[in-house]
Parts: sequence; structure tokens; C-alpha cells
Amino acid sequence: MLCTSLGFCLFQPPCLADGSNGNDRIAVVISKKIKPYIQVGDGIQAKSEEIKLDVDLFILDPETKSIQDNVLHQLALRDYKLIAAIGPEAAVFIWAITSIHSPKVYTAILDPENCTGLPEHAMGIALKIPVEIQVKEISRHFENLGTIGVLFDPTFNQDFYDQAEAAALNHSFETTPIKVGSKTQISQQLQAHIGKIDAIWMIPDQTVISEKIVHYVIKQGIYQGMGVIGYNSFFTLSGAFFSFEFDYKALGSQAALKIKSFLESGQWTPDPPVFKTIVNQRMAKKLGIIVKK
Repeated sequence: MLCTSLGFCLFQPPCLADGSNGNDRIAVVISKKIKPYIQVGDGIQAKSEEIKLDVDLFILDPETKSIQDNVLHQLALRDYKLIAAIGPEAAVFIWAITSIHSPKVYTAILDPENCTGLPEHAMGIALKIPVEIQVKEISRHFENLGTIGVLFDPTFNQDFYDQAEAAALNHSFETTPIKVGSKTQISQQLQAHIGKIDAIWMIPDQTVISEKIVHYVIKQGIYQGMGVIGYNSFFTLSGAFFSFEFDYKALGSQAALKIKSFLESGQWTPDPPVFKTIVNQRMAKKLGIIVKK
């Protein structure tokens, strides 16, 4: 049953079916109606049909209290085996509900440890690929990257850099920091590293996260013979020679399998998110970067 007129849920079972088919029924609350979150929800629902979970999907509107109240009312109407949140707004919403005692999990949150309102013990799948795995993937794909400059603001990502530096000791390249404290420092710091690095690694960072900056860094990098490593499809489309990308429907499938396992065992073990790596062969060749076979 589509609930477009109310705008608060993507799917609602007629009369809240009682799950008489014997399947466990879970609720999935989506932060807002944007494509990545909807794709995660689609992935959860598709995999759940295969593994015998019944799923009710609800979409929040963080700006509209009446919609939040409607979702809360629907969640309270039945005894869900588990409530899952997609995105930070939905996670904060479900953990704030003290009257419902179903287990809660999250997915599609970049930094759950920095999500105000999310308890430290919260279970879920963060959108964070462990640094060691990223370093290993870069080394696995390329032969002649001797030094990679990591562009970051130490206020937010010094720990990321420290982990990358340590991990690189076990692989085929070394890292060097390109530290910036503001957007205005990016040009100067890039100029200071010309001739000293073979590539620029851009990571999620509040100071260097805009599309304009990404375009600028990629353009300057190519001009100086330094390719860029990025963290989503926008980088690849903009000219990065390598990027880590998420298939959001696959993330939903991963979440459904983790939920099913938790409901059966009562145990939740943290796993990194599923991801794929994309090599821009044309750009790598242009920059003289050797891609391993």
C-alpha cells in the first residue's frame, strides 16, 4: 500500500499484517527521500524477500513533525523484531524512542561516533572503509605510486592519516600529509608538493568536501601530472584515476543479511561496508600510472 498522500512511508502493509507466514517482521526507517537511502531500502527489501524477513519501510521528513509523529505511531502499533535506520536522521529518531524496546541497528552513516544522539554501543554498518583496507586496495591496483599525498584537515582527520601512514609501511607506497586548515590553503599546499608526490588522495573531510574543490584539485593534479584518488563516483566522473565507490543496493542487501543473522544468533559483529573500486584506465594511462594486471 503506497502512502504518498501522507508522505510518511514508502510501504505500509494493509492493516499491519500479523506476519502469519512465520517470517520475522522488521521496520526500516529511512532518513529522507534521496536516491542513496532509497536504494539501501530497496536492497534491504529485495534481500529480505529471499531470506524470509518481512519488512515495513517508512520515510521520515526531518523537517515535518507531523510525519515523524505518524511514523512513531506506526512503529508503536506492532511488536517489531527489530527496527533499522538508514541515515543519521533516522538513527537519531529511532534511538530517541524510549517506549519501544525492539533492538535497533543503523546503516548508511559515515561517522556514527560523531552522530549526536546515537549511543556509543549502537550496532550497525558505517559507511567507512577501514583505512588499512583502502591502503591495501591502492597498493594492489598500482605499481609505480611511490609517494601519495593525503589532503586533509588535521582537525578532522589526523587519525585517518596516522593510520594510513602506518598501513603504507606494509605496502608499495608511502604517504605524506598535505595539511590544510581552511579552503584558502589548498592551492598553496598543492603547489608546495609539486614534484614530491605521485598522486593526491582525497578523503571525506569537512574542509575539502565541496564539488568545486574536487574539480579544482583534480584539474590541478592532472596539470602537474599528479592523479587523484577519490571516494565516490563523482570523483571518477570528474577525472580521478581511482576511487572507492558504494553500491547502495548492495549495502542494503548486506544490512538485511546482518539483521537476519542477528535475529537468529543474538550477536552483532561489526563488518566493513561492501564496496567496489573503480580504475579510470584512460586517466591512469594519461598520467603514466601503471595499473597492475
